[in-house]
Amino acid sequence: MQARILTLLAAAYALAVPQIFADAAADESWKKVEAAMKSIKQPETRPKSREEAVEMLKKGLAEYDAAAKAFSEKAPTDARRWEAKYFELEISRARDFVGQKDAPSADKLADEILNAPDASAEMKANATGMKLVNRVQNLDESPGGETAWAKDAEAYLKANPQSKFAPMFEQKLKSITALAGIKDKPLDLKFTAVDGREIDLSKMRGKVVLIDFWAVWCGPCVAEMPNVLKAYEKLHPKGFEIVGISLDQDKAKLEAFVKDKGMAWPQYFDGKGWKNDISTKYGINSIPAMWLVDKKGMVVSTNARGKLEELVEKYLAAE
Repeated sequence: MQARILTLLAAAYALAVPQIFADAAADESWKKVEAAMKSIKQPETRPKSREEAVEMLKKGLAEYDAAAKAFSEKAPTDARRWEAKYFELEISRARDFVGQKDAPSADKLADEILNAPDASAEMKANATGMKLVNRVQNLDESPGGETAWAKDAEAYLKANPQSKFAPMFEQKLKSITALAGIKDKPLDLKFTAVDGREIDLSKMRGKVVLIDFWAVWCGPCVAEMPNVLKAYEKLHPKGFEIVGISLDQDKAKLEAFVKDKGMAWPQYFDGKGWKNDISTKYGINSIPAMWLVDKKGMVVSTNARGKLEELVEKYLAAE
């Protein structure tokens, strides 16, 4: 009997040892994946230019791809692979930024997670949230897009009230409510600009107008300004105008920035920051917010960022 027990123990040990080593190898490989993720999310040094940012990101993505591939080969059924897949979903725009156009689409990555039998409920909820985040970028381009998105976002929040996306979706729903009907009639906007000019949007009929909600202290706004200036210089002679709505509190800094950058268009300023009268009226909760108004005074886009020149040319050509 004792001999048989020893034999069984030896057999069990023989079966367990390879698995122990396999698990240890997978854990060590996963550490490299986590390190690569961290290097992308929290780089040790900040890039000093766009070019440097692209190169740093390319290097980080290459290290991540190599680590993720090695982990997948060592542990093809390890549930942590869905954490890696979700990270790929999070950085899908970063791949676009560095020109990796052959990468899987965000929706495809999300669907892989949602269809995975061994992905956790939390991971699937996050994937659904990311799909909703990505849809926000194209609400202007689909008829009824805002209504459909709001319905899906409300259902998501009901099912996932503690989701990390909840604050963002709640703010967007408030914005959609505040903007309800804004595209049904010409936009009414009148004010005295910081330089004394009297602005009345109704007197700009026949022009295509960008309403740019921004601030000097807003990094993404400042980063976007070269594109805005480029579009203005190219298309202003053809009938393109810009009206700035500044969420600054320091008038001197605003005036100095506008002068330094050569921003010839008028600026609304009331010194109230996020409580700015105009931005509050329209539920603006993040900047830059770039609205485009057509020749008839109708708001045709509330998300012109990243495609400004293309949209302006489109509406300048329209009758």
